[in-house]
Amino acid sequence: MGLPRNLAEKLLRQLLRFAPEERRAWVEAMLRELDFVETEWAALFWALGCTTAIFRECLRGWGAWLKKQYAELFGIQRNEEGNKMNSTGKKTVGVLAGMAIALGLGVGAYLLRNVIADALMAVGIQRSMLSHILSVIVPTELIVVVAAILLWRRKRAAVAVGLLVPAVVMGAHVVIFLATR
Repeated sequence: MGLPRNLAEKLLRQLLRFAPEERRAWVEAMLRELDFVETEWAALFWALGCTTAIFRECLRGWGAWLKKQYAELFGIQRNEEGNKMNSTGKKTVGVLAGMAIALGLGVGAYLLRNVIADALMAVGIQRSMLSHILSVIVPTELIVVVAAILLWRRKRAAVAVGLLVPAVVMGAHVVIFLATR
């Protein structure tokens, strides 16, 4: 046995050791089939493919487990009676996700305001309130509004509303600030 086949066998044996109980029979079968793969490198690639397949199956199982935990945590029911609650829960999560995305974008733009101001100064534009509004706030607002429109078109209205709420609040803040100056 050459090095590639030895690596393949060791890989499958380790996979057998760490695989979930319900997948061990599958790994044992793959290990037995390894003897019938003709060349050394083909055996290694076979083992890598088997490992990938097992990982995919394990991830699917973990995903189902996570969905179940999420549903239990938030009280989302799987039956027909609970569909309204399920829909409402999804919409709430969508709105909250949109708000978090918009606020994250706003915070990121706020943290980059000095970098943007320095870049503008490098091209000869002095720091001022107008340069700040036009270089930081307006692009951030435009990105959020365009993202909301695109999400709305893709039937993701909850996330679009979540994006628009902080955008409207930030826009109102700028308008009130400018009106009091």
